[in-house]
Amino acid sequence: MIRTFPVARLLAALLAAWAGAAAAQAEPPDLPPEAAAVPAPAHPVLGWSAFGTLGWAQSNRAWRYQRHIDDDGTVRRDSVLGAQLDAQFSPEWSATLQARLAPSDENGSAWSLRPSWAFVAWRPDNNWLVRGGKLRVPFFLRSEQLDVGQTYDEARLPAELYTIAPTSDLSGAHVSHSMDLGGGELSVDVYSGSTGVKRRSWTREGLPPLVPAGEGISRVTTRATGIVLTWSDERTKIRAGAHAVRTRMNDQSGILVRPTWAPLGPGVGYWQTSNALPGPGVESVDSFRNYLFVLGGEFGLPQGWRVSPELVRLVQADTHMGMDAWAGALTVSRSMGRLTPYVSLAWLHSTGSSYEIGEQLESTQVPAMVPGSAMLNATMRLAADRVPSYRQNSVALGLAWALTPTSKLKAEWSHTRAKRSAMIDVPAGESLLKPRSVDVLSVNYSFVF
Repeated sequence: MIRTFPVARLLAALLAAWAGAAAAQAEPPDLPPEAAAVPAPAHPVLGWSAFGTLGWAQSNRAWRYQRHIDDDGTVRRDSVLGAQLDAQFSPEWSATLQARLAPSDENGSAWSLRPSWAFVAWRPDNNWLVRGGKLRVPFFLRSEQLDVGQTYDEARLPAELYTIAPTSDLSGAHVSHSMDLGGGELSVDVYSGSTGVKRRSWTREGLPPLVPAGEGISRVTTRATGIVLTWSDERTKIRAGAHAVRTRMNDQSGILVRPTWAPLGPGVGYWQTSNALPGPGVESVDSFRNYLFVLGGEFGLPQGWRVSPELVRLVQADTHMGMDAWAGALTVSRSMGRLTPYVSLAWLHSTGSSYEIGEQLESTQVPAMVPGSAMLNATMRLAADRVPSYRQNSVALGLAWALTPTSKLKAEWSHTRAKRSAMIDVPAGESLLKPRSVDVLSVNYSFVF
């Protein structure tokens, strides 16, 4: 819901000048007398809105899951506060600024306030919309709603899907065209842009003093281009998208293509992961590509039932050390007045190449009798930690209670089983290949106003 309010004189003057310049540029040379008599608005129309989720999540494990969740409980996994300012300069021109307060991407114990949307929009007619600036990329069915928990019933959207995209926000250009088709509306979105991303990794022992154990943050630059088709009517929404993404390390360090087998003697060897180590050498690249294909839908059925399936294929190119996987989710819910119970199933499975490399790095051991074996084993464990591979399945049961038209209280229990999951911070000394399970209880309060 948008609320209007008067603004300070200086801000109004600046925005009015911008709107006046845009209007003057678009104004036809000859206006009828009656049109010329209509005064131009003194300043643009401003509106604001706000949203937030206050959430608590606790698991039954001492190790952390999804970066924040353990048996001590946390508010950091789901809590977010945001505010949005919209400025309408003319029927064609507008601008949006959205700020978001959430746990920091760099520090697991800190919070950060940063802009999530900051763009200018031009709508020449009802069917076309052109936006430039920073905005959310519609990778998945609910990408645009990701931070606004009041707009969906789940306490948490499936992590098996919504955490695997290379990024969620880009700075660039976005063009949308919509048309009436088949009793509904078809929209086509084309975008291209880039952004800086802080990518998290977890290492069990690290490689002291070069690589400390625990959480590590690397900075990368991601550029993405894609096309998304969305068809919707009053009860149904179907979305299909294809996206090409290129990622480059900001520190110009090379990205390992794949380990190389390095013989150390009869029947003994190890997987070489760096040219600084003994062996035949390894190949690296300065950037790598991902291709993301998504198909999903929301289908409203009689008697309040709703079914939401989504399928994702993430294809890795240029390196075998990145993420190449299939993922899917299915949510079934039923609205019963203010109450909406639901069940969600989700899975994320890496394909053969990346998963097998992680297993090889983890399972290979150089015998202690070989000089330098401890260091060689540590390099393989470090490389295995950094391979984002998964064999993970989850089920969630939850209930959403609409307290008011603009707020929801949610509770959810989820159970996850994984043979391998980069979402689990595996403790030092334990194997990545050990099957693990985790139960998580989540309680959220989400609102908009």
